[in-house]
Amino acid sequence: MKLPIISIASHRITRLIIGGNPYSGISHHSPAASKAMEDYYTTHQIMADLRQAEENGINTVLARADRHIMRTLNEYWNAGGTLQWIAQTPKDTEYANLDDYLQIIARYRPIAIYHHGGTTDKLYAEGRLSSLRDGLKRIRDLGYAAGLGTHDPQVLKYCYTEGYDVDFYVCALYNHTRHRELYLPDDRYAAFATIQAIPMPIIAIKVLAAGRNEPHEALELALENIKPTDAMAVGMYTQFQPDQIRQNARTIAKLLSH
Repeated sequence: MKLPIISIASHRITRLIIGGNPYSGISHHSPAASKAMEDYYTTHQIMADLRQAEENGINTVLARADRHIMRTLNEYWNAGGTLQWIAQTPKDTEYANLDDYLQIIARYRPIAIYHHGGTTDKLYAEGRLSSLRDGLKRIRDLGYAAGLGTHDPQVLKYCYTEGYDVDFYVCALYNHTRHRELYLPDDRYAAFATIQAIPMPIIAIKVLAAGRNEPHEALELALENIKPTDAMAVGMYTQFQPDQIRQNARTIAKLLSH
């Protein structure tokens, strides 16, 4: 299956990226649902899902740079896996020093590293966002494309206006920082307006509202409202829908073939 490609720095990335929240047990539903994801997503199962993504034309995974994910990706690549990795830094509570942790991430060969959206939003609220400039420079110094994540379009607008040195942004379609798990429909249109106004590659996340939205409708709405130079990262949970990755890839290919 052929999926359209965008460019981030020198990298070619499919407009549909497989998201890694399910692999880290992040359901955005309940502690029980998150634990069920952890039980399902053994290393073997994560690798099987990544292979299914490869087979259906997806060439990139966006996932947290936690120890579990990095070890799993290492095993996946050692077994011949070909997906590229866009690394999301963990929350700031999960490491002592960002510069030191970036060097750990670099051992596992991502194509890009972006700063965790929730932590970006926290720094913005505290008036400390400028502290990220050194971290972004360190990502560049390590040789990787640099990005910033956010759940708030206002933060996205601010970072672009202030000229943060990044190759791409990652923006949630729902303002998780402000509204947590409410997933308000109006949030999407606020995000779309900002994404359209910023002439840089943006990866949209939370497209399916953590499984609350009907996939075809949500994917179509996102594609109609993000730029042709943007992509979307979609978490896909195969325990109860084993064919979900193929179906989503087929939906994207069909919508973009018109």
